[in-house]
Amino acid sequence: MKLNYFAMCLIAWTPLLIAYVWYRPDSLIRRKFGPSVHQVWFNGIGIPKLLVAYLGSLLLTYGFMNLVIHQLGFYELFFTDIMTGSETAKIIVEDFLAKYGDKHRHAGHGLLHGFINAFCFALPVLIWNSFMESKPIKELIFHFSYWLITSMIVCAFISAFV
Repeated sequence: MKLNYFAMCLIAWTPLLIAYVWYRPDSLIRRKFGPSVHQVWFNGIGIPKLLVAYLGSLLLTYGFMNLVIHQLGFYELFFTDIMTGSETAKIIVEDFLAKYGDKHRHAGHGLLHGFINAFCFALPVLIWNSFMESKPIKELIFHFSYWLITSMIVCAFISAFV
């Protein structure tokens, strides 16, 4: 199974670009719904912070890739057998991927998984953070909306291009 790692590196810029638009102090979304205290994206973001943010985004993209592309799970079942030289395992995997390698590899499938991932991973973290810091529900909705849109777009790109 061949994966497009170059596309994955390009897709990793997506959360940063969406955050740049989403968290701008002058954005319509932020003025209407967003918190007024977070100026993180515009106060002194230099190359080191951008590099760390990109590496985090790359890790996020890699994690999403493992949740979106189901063929990776099938391949991982036989990985150790293939690495030890089992020709039977290699034939099974090649036959399976020849038949089902492109199944569910479209943007719509990625959108669905992005939606599920946002509710299963981002929302609990944001709820806990809002609860512990006594933040208003409006701020929770603002940040969750960012993660919902971002995870749906990133997963759609992964499913279609990686």
